Amino acid sequence: MGTSTWHRSPATQEWDRVRELYAQPNPDPREVVRRIVAALDPETVERMKAPAVVTCLSVLLEGSRRVAEHGLTNTLAGLGVGTEPPALQMAAGLRNRAGQLIAQEEYASRFGDVALDAVGTTAMALATLDDAGASLLDIPLAVAEANFAGFDHDGRFPELAATFMRHDLDLAFRHFIARDMSDFVGGEGIPTVGHASRFEDAASRYCREGLGTLDLERWSGALAASPSLTVPERVQVLTPAISAGIDTALVALGGVA
Repeated sequence: MGTSTWHRSPATQEWDRVRELYAQPNPDPREVVRRIVAALDPETVERMKAPAVVTCLSVLLEGSRRVAEHGLTNTLAGLGVGTEPPALQMAAGLRNRAGQLIAQEEYASRFGDVALDAVGTTAMALATLDDAGASLLDIPLAVAEANFAGFDHDGRFPELAATFMRHDLDLAFRHFIARDMSDFVGGEGIPTVGHASRFEDAASRYCREGLGTLDLERWSGALAASPSLTVPERVQVLTPAISAGIDTALVALGGVA
């Protein structure tokens, strides 16, 4: 996904404080996340709000609107995917749609790649409403349709946007961790690849739980208006929401326990 600086964290004192935790016995995922927040420079934070990221959110909003107006079967057909299993097909269709719009507008970026993956995971969460007992393979089309359409019908676009942002930041922090952790596998802190995977899962869980109350209600008007706009117009009206949400999220994740 790009240059060597994307594959390894910058050689700064702040990132050294992150890396030193991986070498210690039983590194604390929460402390790693906090130190990553402290290590992020303003330029990186701005790239996390790139037009590609905003476009990904806009496609999820558009997807809910289309399901509300035309039903899930017609929406899936319009996305060029099948109907079974509906949750996975919707995730794949929306991810493809976002990728096409990003390419069309020449918005491709490093954090856009992360956001594209977040479109898929968010769509699956929306289809099941994060029901831990729901199987993505077994969820009926009618249930997925009701869940997706409900965000538009019930004026819950801020909740949809917050869900996307949790998934996007979850994946971004997974990346920040994974790009350095491989250097420490086999050491005292990360003895095996399995330990590394479990550590990433724990950090991811901390990110999701730490952002459980992310409130984007003040942006409800912009979120509701975006599906009817062109892609550049969507970026213009939604960037403030993304920007405020990420800033709020980083403050929450970087807080002291």
